Amino acid sequence: MGRKSIMAIVVVAIAAIAIAGAIYVLNLQGGPSQTGGQGVKSVTLTDGTGRNVTVKLPVKKIISLNSGITELLYALQCGDRIIARDRNSNFPRAVLDKPVVAGSSYDPNVELILQMSPDLVLADNMLFYNQEALGKIEGAGIAVIMENVSNVTRIKTVIANLGRILECEDKANEIIGFIEKYERLVQERVKGVPESGKPLVYIEWWAPWQSFGIGSAGNKIIYDAGGINIAGEINKRAPILSPEFVVDKNPDIILRMAPADAVGNLTAFEAVRNEILSRPELRGVKAVKNGKVYVYDPVILEGLRYPIGLLYWAKCFHPNLFADINPEALHAQLIQKYFGGESREVYFYPTP
Repeated sequence: MGRKSIMAIVVVAIAAIAIAGAIYVLNLQGGPSQTGGQGVKSVTLTDGTGRNVTVKLPVKKIISLNSGITELLYALQCGDRIIARDRNSNFPRAVLDKPVVAGSSYDPNVELILQMSPDLVLADNMLFYNQEALGKIEGAGIAVIMENVSNVTRIKTVIANLGRILECEDKANEIIGFIEKYERLVQERVKGVPESGKPLVYIEWWAPWQSFGIGSAGNKIIYDAGGINIAGEINKRAPILSPEFVVDKNPDIILRMAPADAVGNLTAFEAVRNEILSRPELRGVKAVKNGKVYVYDPVILEGLRYPIGLLYWAKCFHPNLFADINPEALHAQLIQKYFGGESREVYFYPTP
């Protein structure tokens, strides 16, 4: 097996861990604290890999190597501090003016990064698996923080940390308040639903029959939204299920993550859904017979958009309990408020 093949396997495996929602026990530590001489402030925190990182303040130049983190920076009104980005950071449009210094967090152009002398590099956990690149960046005295914004158990800590580092705590608290508001709303409405009243849910990643098990973000959000994950007792974050297993569980609802080449394209979403509806193995399953098959853009479950995905799923699971909630309209309001109204054609199909 060649080096490129090995690297491709590593990247796919790491992406699986990230999207499945790896859980870390982390918190903000210390800071701002006085270091390096009188009047020099810094913040020390624990990032998504468990590393203690000290960031000197103020932070004026940032390189963002993750699209979800880039979104958060703009929502925190700090997008003007971004001096470079990864290829996937393409929203909002303003970031397209920034130079690209990486395909992803895993493969940064270290030489370009060092030439730009940023105060801070923000990346996802894939950079952790490229220790050579990470070592060179940190060896140049540049602080590096790695986080996964798809980790819904940690997203509020990530936002609070960014607010502290970027000295925009009021804005960070505003976003955290938005997230907590809808977490509470969903929790209050589904807490009285008995197990017998919760739908069985089959969630599929972008690969056929690949699902989400114990420890994954998908499993947690299904539970929080008042559903039962048919793979929820499997002790793997991204198990491959057999068609026979799915048919035997007979799910009431099927959720399918839109693949990257379908994102934002209604026709492509329809094609993904039709492929599931036409699978001969699933012909007799309740979800297919009743048309309860939904395709979603994973961005609605990441960062500050996470409550939108939670509401979409809750409304699919319990339409009567959430009849007054319009996730699509709420999402449009959020995009207008934080990103000036830019939007994709579709995020969830069909509308529940």
